[in-house]
Amino acid sequence: MKPMVSPLAKRHFINWFLDAWEFRSEAPATILSALLKQDSILEQIKIIENGSFLRPLLVISSLGTGMPPSLLLTYETMLTKTEAILDYLSAFKNGHLFLTLYFPNRSQCLSFVDVLEEIPLPLEVEKIRSLQIDLELQLLKIEGENENKRNQLLAEIDQALAKGNRGEFHRLVKLLKEY
Repeated sequence: MKPMVSPLAKRHFINWFLDAWEFRSEAPATILSALLKQDSILEQIKIIENGSFLRPLLVISSLGTGMPPSLLLTYETMLTKTEAILDYLSAFKNGHLFLTLYFPNRSQCLSFVDVLEEIPLPLEVEKIRSLQIDLELQLLKIEGENENKRNQLLAEIDQALAKGNRGEFHRLVKLLKEY
């Protein structure tokens, strides 16, 4: 069995991830930077590859994955807004926080594999695979919805520019950054 991953190793990996990958929005960097500032939460984080059945699960994705940049799945809800995720994390006290990161070729990335932690599997391997596929399909659907919203906002931005409405333009650009 693989030994426990130290908070220092997790910190180094998260910093590497932030430096190595681009993100569609500022949310992943904001959330991961907040985690890095909390030593107590670094001890509670378990970096995992397949977390479809684990909660709370923080999902962070880079460009090129087709996944939403960030979301947090709890037992009760799914949080997608950066502020809501940060509020949840700042109040998080006990238990494990499971973190999975999506980026191209992650399963072949030694830096990622080195910090993965084994989780006792309460389910059969096939059931876990099925749940993982369901989770990833759900993430792809969310990202598709985000893409539609971005396209809608871009069209509204074009209209605001055509009308010369600066206030509306700035409001829409700010909204666009959330998606």
